[in-house]
Amino acid sequence: MTKEHTISLAFIMAIMCLVAIVPAVAQQSVSGQRDGSAQPGANWTDEQLRQAVALARVGRKLTPKSWPNRARVAVCLSFDDDTEAPLLRDGTTSPTALSASDFGAESGTARILAMLDRYQIPATFFVTGVDALLHPEMLAAILKSGRHEIGVHGWIHEFPPRLSGEAEEERLLDKAIDYLTRATGKRPVGYRAPSWAFSPYTLDLIRKKGFLYDSSLQAMDEPYEIVSRGENTGIVELAIDWTLTETPYLGQNGRMPSPEILFRLYKDEFDGAYEEGTLFVLTLHPYMSGHRAPMRHLNELVAYMKSKPGVWFATGAQITAYLKETQPAK
Repeated sequence: MTKEHTISLAFIMAIMCLVAIVPAVAQQSVSGQRDGSAQPGANWTDEQLRQAVALARVGRKLTPKSWPNRARVAVCLSFDDDTEAPLLRDGTTSPTALSASDFGAESGTARILAMLDRYQIPATFFVTGVDALLHPEMLAAILKSGRHEIGVHGWIHEFPPRLSGEAEEERLLDKAIDYLTRATGKRPVGYRAPSWAFSPYTLDLIRKKGFLYDSSLQAMDEPYEIVSRGENTGIVELAIDWTLTETPYLGQNGRMPSPEILFRLYKDEFDGAYEEGTLFVLTLHPYMSGHRAPMRHLNELVAYMKSKPGVWFATGAQITAYLKETQPAK
C-alpha cells in the first residue's frame, strides 16, 4: 500500500465517522435545550456527584518496576469467545444469524489457537456458560495445550445493568462459575462483564465470589487496584479499552474499510506500552477476528511483538499472580 493510498483510506474513514457522529451530536444538543430532564446530573449536589462515581475507582497503580525475567512489557492477548449466547439471550433463533456467531466456535477459535500454538504463547479466553455448554469441543480445544486460561464472561451474555436486580445477577453469575468450574476442572479467577457493563451490584458480587482480577473497566492503560466507596477491594484491574477491540470497527455496523488500518493502531498501542514499560491488553472476538483477513494481520502483529526483546506474554491470571506477589495488599 502506498503512502497516498493510506492517507486516502484514513481520510475516508474520518469522513464516515463524522457523518455518523454529527447528526447524533446535533440531536442531543436540540433535545437538551428542549428538555432539561435529559441532563439530571446538572442538578445533583456535590455529594451526589461524588457518590455517583464512587463504586469503582482507581486505587494503587500496579505496574511493577520490572516484569518476570526483566521483561519490559507484559502482553495479555484476550478473546471474548462469544458464539450464540448473546443472540439466544434476546430470543433470536434465526439459523442465519446464529450461524454467523457459530463461526467463532467452528472456525475462528481454531485459527486463533493454531496461531498461538505456532508462537507458543498463552492467552485468556473469556467464555459464557451457555457458549461452553453449546461447544464443549471448543472449550476442550482451548484447554488442550495447557497454556491458556478460561475466564468468566457471564452465563448467557446477559447485560447486567438491565437485569431485575442483585439476586438475578448473582443467580446467573453462579450458574456461569459452576458450569465453567465443572467443565474445566478449575474455578476461574478472572471476570470480564458481558458487554463490559457493570451494574450497581457487579463489583460487590465478583468480590463476594472470590475473583482475583477483573478485566472490564477502562480508567487506565496500566494495571491498578480497584477502590470501591473509598475501600481497597484487593481486586486487580487489567483494564481494557474500546480502542483495543475490533467490534466497533469490523462489526455489522462498523466503518473500518480495512483491518490493516485497525491492526496498525494496535501496533502503535503496543509500542506505547513497550516504551512505558507497562501492560498491553488486546481483546478480540473469534467470530470476527477469526476470519481470514483479520487473522493475517493478527499474525503479523504477534510476530512483531515476538521480535521485540523483553516481551512477556501471559494470561490474565499469571499477570495478576505476579502483581499480587510483588505488590501485596497494604
